[in-house]
Amino acid sequence: MMINNDPKPAVFSNRPANKSLRLILLALLGAGLLAGCAQIRKATYPSDFVYLEQKQITTEMASLSLYMRQLDRILLDDSTISSEQQRRILAILSKIETSASKLGAGSVRTNHLLIDSRIDQFTNDVYVAIHNASANPPNYFALGRLSGSCVGCHKFRKN
Repeated sequence: MMINNDPKPAVFSNRPANKSLRLILLALLGAGLLAGCAQIRKATYPSDFVYLEQKQITTEMASLSLYMRQLDRILLDDSTISSEQQRRILAILSKIETSASKLGAGSVRTNHLLIDSRIDQFTNDVYVAIHNASANPPNYFALGRLSGSCVGCHKFRKN
């Protein structure tokens, strides 16, 4: 019979099988902590609160910027807006509306105070632009307010 005089328990030895076990236990612990943090967030924030990840904000802002440039390209043409261009403008405005709603429009509160303070006005400007662009005859003046809304929020940004 062999007696183990090793002061370290077998779980902490340097054998490859035990290293794998420790890595698995560490991974499970990390996953448990992440799941626990998500549950804490649900318990600590009100039910109408939306947590915006920075990646989501960056993605939606980049989309809004792209849509604004697309509108500018259509409107920079000095000729009269054709019915095809009007359809493209309305499609772009619809995409802008969707992006704005993802940033918490309405009575939703988020973790981004600047967005919270301005998104409802921006969304209202989008609705007015859609209504005016859909009118007969269409009016595109409200599209300028959309650019102004972007500049109003980003006027202090350095990049």
